[in-house]
Formats: sequence, C-alpha cells, structure tokens
Amino acid sequence: MLRNNDLTYVTLFSSAGVGCYGFKQEGFHCVATNELLSKRLNIQKVNEICDNESGYVSGDIGTSEVKEKIYSEIKKWEKVGNDRIDLVVATPPCQGISVINHKKNGEEIKKNSLVVESIEIVKQIRPRFFIFENVMAFQSKRCIEHMLPRSSA
Repeated sequence: MLRNNDLTYVTLFSSAGVGCYGFKQEGFHCVATNELLSKRLNIQKVNEICDNESGYVSGDIGTSEVKEKIYSEIKKWEKVGNDRIDLVVATPPCQGISVINHKKNGEEIKKNSLVVESIEIVKQIRPRFFIFENVMAFQSKRCIEHMLPRSSA
C-alpha cells in the first residue's frame, strides 16, 4: 500500500530491469516501466518490479499510444494519494551516436530521436529528479537532425 512519503519512479528503456531491481530493493515503487521488447518486460514481471500489472508498458515511446499508457499509470497513482513522480530514469539507445559503432545504419541513427522523446516525457511528467544515461558522444551529436524540417532554399 502506497504511503505519502513513499518514493515512486518511471523508467524508460528499462531492458530486463536490473536497475529497477535495485530501486525495488531500496523501497521505491515502480509506477511504470517501458521497454520495446516484451520478452525483457517478462523478466521484470518475474522479479515483480511494478506494483501493478498494468505498469509494464511494452512498445515504442515514440508513439502517442505508449506515452498515454505511461501517463495513465501515473494518474492511477495520483488517485491513491501520490502527489507526483519522484524520479524518471531513461537510458535511450546510443547505437546511432556511439563512436564505437563505425557501421551505423539509418535505423540506428533514427533511434537518436528517442533521446528527444525521453526529454519530452520528462517535461510532461515533471518528476522531482531525472537520470539520463548515454554515451559521451551524446554531448557533441545532434540527436534530432533527422526530425528537423528541410529548408526549401
């Protein structure tokens, strides 16, 4: 049962939930966890990462459907007295910006925009804290280049 001082979090790109398990061990409540591949979420389910079954959100966060599922989970927690999310953790894919990946393809570069999607979700949720994990090249690469409109000069 949630108490007012309980810590809550949302995690994006959570894979099999190793980091989530650490949060669970420290008494955090997982409101929603997102992963593209449902087989990874199944591992989280075995470890009982989320308090609610509906908190396991499978799919691409670039879609409004997946974002709405995450926001819906947050609203459920608000109804039981949680005033806001304490933490959002995001570890967006880095294949498109990693200096180690010398054979980048268009699909990997397109994944760079998931950093932007993560930022938008954080802006919507407005957690007390957020953690982004990515590679050092993130600081010098443009993650949204393919999303910008082409000039018609």
